Amino acid sequence: MNQVYEEINRRLLEMKDEILAAIQESIAIPSVKGAPAPGAPYGEGPKQALVHALELGEKLGFRTGSMADRVGWVEYGDGEEMAAVLGHLDVVPEGNGWTYPPFGGEIHDGKMYGRGVLDDKGPVIGAIYGLKALRDAGLKPERRIRVIFGTDEENGSSCVKYYVENGGELPVIGFTPDADYPLIFCEKGQLGWTVRTGKTEGKISPALIRLEGGTARNVVTPACVLEVEGTLKVMPDEGISVKVENGKTTVTATGKGAHGSTPALGVNAAQKLLAAVDVSGLGEGMERISRFVMEKIGTETNGASLGICCRDEETGETTVNLGIVRGTPEEVSLTLDIRYPKSAHREQMIAQVKAAAAEYGLEAELESEGRLLYVPKDSELVQKLMKVYREQTGTEAEPAAIGGGTYAKAFENMVAFGPVFPGDEAMIHQPDECEDVEKMLRSYQIAAAAMYEIASK
Repeated sequence: MNQVYEEINRRLLEMKDEILAAIQESIAIPSVKGAPAPGAPYGEGPKQALVHALELGEKLGFRTGSMADRVGWVEYGDGEEMAAVLGHLDVVPEGNGWTYPPFGGEIHDGKMYGRGVLDDKGPVIGAIYGLKALRDAGLKPERRIRVIFGTDEENGSSCVKYYVENGGELPVIGFTPDADYPLIFCEKGQLGWTVRTGKTEGKISPALIRLEGGTARNVVTPACVLEVEGTLKVMPDEGISVKVENGKTTVTATGKGAHGSTPALGVNAAQKLLAAVDVSGLGEGMERISRFVMEKIGTETNGASLGICCRDEETGETTVNLGIVRGTPEEVSLTLDIRYPKSAHREQMIAQVKAAAAEYGLEAELESEGRLLYVPKDSELVQKLMKVYREQTGTEAEPAAIGGGTYAKAFENMVAFGPVFPGDEAMIHQPDECEDVEKMLRSYQIAAAAMYEIASK
């Protein structure tokens, strides 16, 4: 390992207790999004976490700044260009099932427990101390280094959007420690759709009482219920239950949830239900939606029958997830989460989805979109970060392409880099979110060396 990395590592280890204490202070702030208040657009918790990080930066002797109580930063160096580390201080709700207090930051058996240990308070505080390690080691790279921290990442990243749209300085290069190692060089593009029959004055599915399934567009439908007037022909299948009572038939399908970026890992209950029931006689709305699902989606997860399947060796294959289905006598609808690789053509995919829906008399509306992120493997950013990771870990890892989206999409020339190591259980957003203390420090050492490299021309 080169001497610069060794010096950075040594200085961060010397600050271990101080770093852990600062992280515990941040974890103790329940920075879940709350009701807006004067000076606290995302609620008091996120505002307090922002103030804590800014005060930490000032205490350590760095320049700090903030914008509209939404985003802040700590900065080191004097270069004309700026390199950035982007993180966030807001957290998801704690939920149930914790062994130790979710806002305690307690250490048990070598692990720190608390909401934000991994996502993303720990890495943000670690990066701020990484600046101190670089400064104390006398390292003065050509680019300024800015650790930027938002406070609304978990609810749409409006914080960084505000920063960009209101004149915040844009980095020329950077990374976000908000995902996995070794590095994510491609995040598929995302298209969020609603396909519906369209409301009419009369009832298009008069026998239908309700159709309900799914929790979110980006989750494989885990369960689905169909309730109709009268009796209904149902093919027996595993995970299908039928109840006939008071002149009504209720069919319940149970599947297996999975993230919308990896639908092949789940079992879609909505598709399963529609495959099991005979919808003839339920009205044209149910019939049109059912035919669309069975003929254009089926059990596929790559969009082949929909006519949008694309694949390339570097960035993978198109994925299609059926997420939410809803139905009343007046309207039936479903949502699709489509993610596409670098080889796909966005405009052609949009046109094809609309045309496929129109074949069944359905309306397809594009409601949300996430841009494709692609930073070539031979770019300065990827080459420098992979050099750091390989030297710091002694492994020959390769960068990855994923279907999910990270904070890196907030800026150009930015990728996700850490903090979760390969093979480790992903505890982000889970009860008992925790991380091994030694791995936390190891991750901060890697991030600090990476900050030095991307700030060096």
